[in-house]
Amino acid sequence: MKYQDIIDLKKRMEFKMTEPETLIRLVKDAQSKGEKVRSDMERLRRLASKLADLLEERGLLFTESALKDIQMKYKCAVGIDGSFQLIGGAGGKWYAPLSVARIIFENGFGTQPRVDIFWAGIEEIEEAEEQDPNKVASVMMLSGETKAILNWGTLSKEAYVFIDGPIVDPPTISYGGKEYIKDRCEGIKKCLEKSIIIGCVKRSRDRFYIEYLKNIISDRPEKEYLDQFPSDQHLIAHIFAHVRSKGYYGPLFTKWIDVSSSSRIYKLYSDEGVYIACVFFQKGIRSQILRLDIPFKEPITMNVIKIENEIIHVVKAVNEWTYPGQDVPIPVLLAHNKCSIREGCAAILYEEIMTRSLTTDPHDQAILTWMR
Repeated sequence: MKYQDIIDLKKRMEFKMTEPETLIRLVKDAQSKGEKVRSDMERLRRLASKLADLLEERGLLFTESALKDIQMKYKCAVGIDGSFQLIGGAGGKWYAPLSVARIIFENGFGTQPRVDIFWAGIEEIEEAEEQDPNKVASVMMLSGETKAILNWGTLSKEAYVFIDGPIVDPPTISYGGKEYIKDRCEGIKKCLEKSIIIGCVKRSRDRFYIEYLKNIISDRPEKEYLDQFPSDQHLIAHIFAHVRSKGYYGPLFTKWIDVSSSSRIYKLYSDEGVYIACVFFQKGIRSQILRLDIPFKEPITMNVIKIENEIIHVVKAVNEWTYPGQDVPIPVLLAHNKCSIREGCAAILYEEIMTRSLTTDPHDQAILTWMR
């Protein structure tokens, strides 16, 4: 039985295990919510068609023809990703299995990659000291990713370094703090000495592009439509769908924007000398839309032409390193698969911790049983 089939079977079993009275009400409410979603989709589709035509008119949408004469800079590509699970919790003591993997294509596309498990271990977290153990574990994992980025920078090798997720991560200062931001920026700047870093964001919940378009089309009545889209992901998905409805199936991407001052957390990165531009990209009609985050060591407004050339080259690299039908570049996809710690694996690790800690003392045995 395939893994996904087992997951689907588990979902159906848990659905059927729900009490019938509760289930009837939930299904009715789900149907009602579904009708609302369909109505919202129809309304946003109509608005997006007008916005898409306007963006095409102003040269803010690009197709594969814009990449035709762009040459690849580097042969080597690296994918970096991390994973964690949170287990335990009884009595306020948590364990976090963590893993960070790097996939290195030293000899270019189509060659055999090298797998580097940069870090794997289990961290202990005391709930009495941390209000949100899950966020603490997330920052630990991201710190591991940052060390992997810094380590690659110390090797002084030219490469495309693809990261699974945004450059600015975590998106709040409450977890990680300024020390974490300083360390991450140092790693990014070191890596940028020889390499190009590309953050691949699969689910963008921000409104950077919406705010950008409000300024660009401030003289047009279509500006009022933008506030009806919950996020950039909703807006770009509807715009790209309109373009593809005309029969275009190839790579599609937006005009880049400078997000270095878009929020407090981004300004903290700018203060540390890391400036970020982003662009939305889709390999094809069967691929997910990505937000590509591209960091620079100089303010983007200082040399717009140089930045623009660099960004179009980044889009070319992402397009070349992404298989048709895939959502992300192959180095990121492989890094994700190699580092992934699934829930069942974490549960067995916790059982191993509890089993290894067994003693002959009956009181200790009872306590450990209660802690499972």
